[in-house]
Amino acid sequence: MMYRIVHNEQTGLYRIEKRGWLGWNFVSDPKTSDYLGFRHLDDARSWICERTQSKDEATRRWKVVQDCTA
Repeated sequence: MMYRIVHNEQTGLYRIEKRGWLGWNFVSDPKTSDYLGFRHLDDARSWICERTQSKDEATRRWKVVQDCTA
């Protein structure tokens, strides 16, 4: 799954977009259907990293390399 973080300079919010079949779409909160918004870039990065950790990564020969701390 591919995500990216976008920033709105007018509001100061960061949002997360997810790549879909037809392009990029904002990620929504499943409970409220509102778009997720973060005041800090590190919070947005943490949200992505928590959801992209592979559960079976130890058993895979080829591992996806990603840097969630950059």
